[in-house]
Amino acid sequence: MDFKQVEAFVFVAKYKSFSRAAEKLLLSQPTVSTHINTLEENLGVKLFDRLSKEVVLTEAGQLFYPYAVDMMDLRERSHESIKEFLNEISGNLRIGTSTIIAEYILPEVIKNFKESYAKTYFNFTVNNSQTIIQRIADGILDLAIVTRKIPKKDLEYKLFMKDRIVLAVYPGHPLYKRDNVFVEEILKEEFIIREIGSGTRAAVEHSLKQKGYDFDSLNSSATFATTHAVIQAVKSGLGIAFASETALDNKSCASEVKSVPITDLVVEKDIYIVYNKRKSTKKLLKQFLGTLMAYER
Repeated sequence: MDFKQVEAFVFVAKYKSFSRAAEKLLLSQPTVSTHINTLEENLGVKLFDRLSKEVVLTEAGQLFYPYAVDMMDLRERSHESIKEFLNEISGNLRIGTSTIIAEYILPEVIKNFKESYAKTYFNFTVNNSQTIIQRIADGILDLAIVTRKIPKKDLEYKLFMKDRIVLAVYPGHPLYKRDNVFVEEILKEEFIIREIGSGTRAAVEHSLKQKGYDFDSLNSSATFATTHAVIQAVKSGLGIAFASETALDNKSCASEVKSVPITDLVVEKDIYIVYNKRKSTKKLLKQFLGTLMAYER
């Protein structure tokens, strides 16, 4: 059974004539007859009684008719839905990101995007970069913004922004009044650190190693899985920390935690947009990618 057969059936039933149905469908009468015969064979029942002056539905035809009309209506509505989809941006995006981006950048981007494309919905997953990248590779997420680059098949990375890592110091700490510090001065301080897999931790480890220092030799008092948790721990006086300048510049942090540059240790973290190239044809994804790349930072 196909739509051409069902359509022919509906038109013959409506006009009670093979010739009138053929005329309306812009088909030949033999073609319409073939469609009806094939449909009857597929269903295993006779759908019409051919009388001398008109064609009428059999009992089986009367039973089938409302379903045939529904099928034609469903086809029409599905076509209209596709047309609507092609003319507007709508749908659901599954986005993964690190805590810095989720808390300090994406809310503004999403707000601006939804002002133009109201029929969009965003489902966020917040985790460290290593975990998020694996979920992109597995097809669980549509797009991610991460703080490290891990090569995997079919993944496309685009540089989104750069974020500097600085020292986060709480009021009352001896370094709080300093405008800058040196690495040797902070090695014996008590540190709050990020977990393995964090982009911030990876960037700090790399920069310290280039200077001949070992990250594991830091005197760490606690490990946290989010930037927000690290900053809160610094606020409480638990220790100092390497943290994102973007996060520390936020108004809610600036009054309680100071950002202190490390003169002889430059730690810059590249932040990437990553997506699976197999999904990049999705219209909503393309539009949101364009919005992200145009974001002023």
